[in-house]
Amino acid sequence: MSVSAGALLDSTPILVGAGQVVEREANDISPMALASQAAVNAIKDCEATGGAAVIAKAIDTICVTKLFSDMGRLWAGKCGRSDNPPESIATCIGASPDHRIYTETGGNQPQSRLIEFARAIARGERSVVLMAGAEAIKNQRHAERNKRELDWSEHFDKTLDDRGFGKVSATSQEIKNGLNNVVYYYSLIEQAQRHTAGLSVEEHRYAMARLLESFSAVAADNPYAQFAGSQRAEEILAAPAMTHLYSKRMIAQDGVNQGAALLMCSIGKARQLGIPEARWIYLHGLAEGSELEVTRRPNLGVSPMAGMVVDKALATAGITIADIDLIDIYSCFPCAVTSVAAHLGLPIDGSRQLTLTGGLPYFGGPGNNYSMHALAEAVWQARGKADSFAMVTANGGMLSKHASGIYSRKPSSIDWANTETLISSDELPACKVCADPQSGFIISYTVHHDREGGAHAIIVGQTINGERFVSRTAKDDNETAFAMLAQDPTGKKVKVTASDDERIYFQLG
Repeated sequence: MSVSAGALLDSTPILVGAGQVVEREANDISPMALASQAAVNAIKDCEATGGAAVIAKAIDTICVTKLFSDMGRLWAGKCGRSDNPPESIATCIGASPDHRIYTETGGNQPQSRLIEFARAIARGERSVVLMAGAEAIKNQRHAERNKRELDWSEHFDKTLDDRGFGKVSATSQEIKNGLNNVVYYYSLIEQAQRHTAGLSVEEHRYAMARLLESFSAVAADNPYAQFAGSQRAEEILAAPAMTHLYSKRMIAQDGVNQGAALLMCSIGKARQLGIPEARWIYLHGLAEGSELEVTRRPNLGVSPMAGMVVDKALATAGITIADIDLIDIYSCFPCAVTSVAAHLGLPIDGSRQLTLTGGLPYFGGPGNNYSMHALAEAVWQARGKADSFAMVTANGGMLSKHASGIYSRKPSSIDWANTETLISSDELPACKVCADPQSGFIISYTVHHDREGGAHAIIVGQTINGERFVSRTAKDDNETAFAMLAQDPTGKKVKVTASDDERIYFQLG
């Protein structure tokens, strides 16, 4: 049923501004400077009659997506940091917010926080919310390689709601047995999908490359993409190997200088600030939920929660996937795309555009903030198609934390103050984890080459009693890893040796 904007409650939350920024060449700009510029662009994008200064003064909440450099040693740098990222942006744009939020980790955060703020605005708990984030990892690494000292330090005394790291999405056994990199996790998920599809390794790699070629083509036409040009399937396959399935051009690229921002408020506030209705984007479907740890999922190649989240978003909007014109499926790894696309019945051969930006391997993977760019594109592209619906899906961890939203120029009368958006994981079927396995068979595996010409493997195994475990080859056991490359070991028996510190080593047979 159609509804006019004039018939909606003043408390109805809407998106009114979006901004992006990219610096393709390395320079000295900090991530907070990039985020601030994206925020400036988002404010300008509102086209408010009162001007940018009026919008900035009205902002009562600034939320910044957690930087990768604040997540751990892999991305930590020596350039210094802001101890209050929202206040860094506030100082730059002339805002004095009552609330400064620094999110948890995870690529779901921009979409998840949008859900949080939609509810808060509808309930009158927040007025004008600025969401922003950025990464300057390209600048950081360039400075480190060239032994240049950059000082991005900023100190503020303002109160900060720092939400920390968030729930860990891995079991202790997974971490102790080599699953200390998301590439390995996604390779296990990808491998399980390959086996279910009945494809050889080479057939599956080509299918991934053909899908990703279509993403690269979109990125090539996006002025905010970090990387110029497009990649053909053959070039994607020829890139340096990351695992037995993935080449370097198949996965998210974090060496970027990119920022994005969104501005949200109520209809009543938009009218008060003089933001034209032509800039308004309505929220039609919102949902989020968390998945089980990878080892505990009955089917390693599937995240049931990912499907439940997109289904709930569509049901709330009262539409089907056939009504979605614009879609951006989170694309950190190919299986993240295919797991959602297959559930929705969308082709995964590259014949349908499944990204609005070009995706994390080609547009760029600005840490936890990628989906802010996807949301910005959804705002802009939906404005140009009055009858269209745009869907953005996001995930954090290892297909662990999911969030989805549906957006349109069409007015929406959904009461976000009371609409349930969270899906509980309590009802998900779960496998038990075996702490001290003696033997079992391989459910999924991943093999990685080292710099010395050797290789090591990690498996998810299952005991005869149906309990799961994670195991790896011993440090000097190259033979087992190379044997797994020569012949698909899925379903093969393994002998297991467990130690007191949860380290579990396997051999074939």
